[in-house]
Amino acid sequence: MILLLNSAVMPTEGVYTLKRISEATFRTVLQGAAAAKNFQSYIGYPETAHLIEEFTGIEVEVSREQATLAPGDIILIVKLRHRVANPTDKDIPQLSIGDFEFFWCDWKPLEDGGATHENVCDIFR
Repeated sequence: MILLLNSAVMPTEGVYTLKRISEATFRTVLQGAAAAKNFQSYIGYPETAHLIEEFTGIEVEVSREQATLAPGDIILIVKLRHRVANPTDKDIPQLSIGDFEFFWCDWKPLEDGGATHENVCDIFR
């Protein structure tokens, strides 16, 4: 499953590999996932969803739900190139697709159960 996010977050414990991709690659991957009915939107802002729709021709739902990952999932990220000084400005129509950057993120669950208090403290001994 392709999870579409508007920020590079780590919603689940695991190992993430983040790679910048081109606008064209983003569009191709999202169009392919949509054709296969294999993507879920976690885009939280209507303006961002609208820009993605204009750019790709794919209808993108607005969702403020927490993304959850399963083995084999891939995260496709579209995020602003810069931090918005006033968060209410995110819905300003002046934003264009050029204001965003695109990423592909692979995720794998931890094999050994991850960090524990004991093994993290060992680093400092």
